[in-house]
Amino acid sequence: MSIALLGDPEDLALTYISWLAKRRGADTMLLPEATLGVDWSFKLNDASGDGSIRIGTGTRDLRDVTGVFVRFNPQPAIPARLSLDTTARGVLTHERREGLHHLIAALRCPVVNRPSGGRSNASKPLQMMELRQAGFVVPRWVATNRLDAVETFARGCASGVIYKAASGLRSRVRRLDDALLQRLSEGTSPTVVQEFIPGRDVRVHTVADRAFATEMVSSAVDYRFENTTEYRATSIDPLIARLCCATGGAAGLCLAGFDFRVTAEGDWYCLEMNPVPSFLPYEMCSGQPIGEAVVDVLTS
Repeated sequence: MSIALLGDPEDLALTYISWLAKRRGADTMLLPEATLGVDWSFKLNDASGDGSIRIGTGTRDLRDVTGVFVRFNPQPAIPARLSLDTTARGVLTHERREGLHHLIAALRCPVVNRPSGGRSNASKPLQMMELRQAGFVVPRWVATNRLDAVETFARGCASGVIYKAASGLRSRVRRLDDALLQRLSEGTSPTVVQEFIPGRDVRVHTVADRAFATEMVSSAVDYRFENTTEYRATSIDPLIARLCCATGGAAGLCLAGFDFRVTAEGDWYCLEMNPVPSFLPYEMCSGQPIGEAVVDVLTS
């Protein structure tokens, strides 16, 4: 069996999965995006799906690849020997990424994760609608750039509201504050304003049909930006676990991260589904074998 590690060789998750796979005795192929066409290349027959990967002087048949772990850098490097202006550099990185997307789409083995998986994450309103349709309970929300709409919505939420980016870009979640009200009064892009749910923060990582729940203990609204956050394994409602696995699978994700707020009464409110979750801090602090589960998928 051979596992391909595609994308950014400096990504910690990619490095960790590579280490776990090698520890099991699996053969691994490192395929850095930055050196495609220089240190390695691929051939693909669109009609049959057959193809090969060349690394140095060696060649591997795509049929021998049992799984691929993908971690792309938003700003991938270009070969050091190339000297390109801004326009040419942009064309190279775009065409190279499109070629890799084409390769990934054609692979018949498990891929963690295909870029086509979980695309609704690019639009938080769309994703929250899909989560509700899937059966999750989602806190009330509005997406707007109107000050009066935000103020009216906030008055109807007894525990207050939070706001975050409407796009898939990583943003810090905050309680409604004067800074947002000022931007809305001056004119800004649409923002997601959502009912604040008092309770525990729980992240559920799904790997195929397995679910790993981690509770984050923090006094901050957004625990991700708090250095004192504690991560610990927690129990999960079996129905919620199955729903997460089914939803991640339906979105084409072998690995997904679901964010929840769990109330004192035991109600699970789903906030979003991350298609490229950073699972390392959750695993390292809680001891849950998320990475091993990923390797299980890649070597199955």
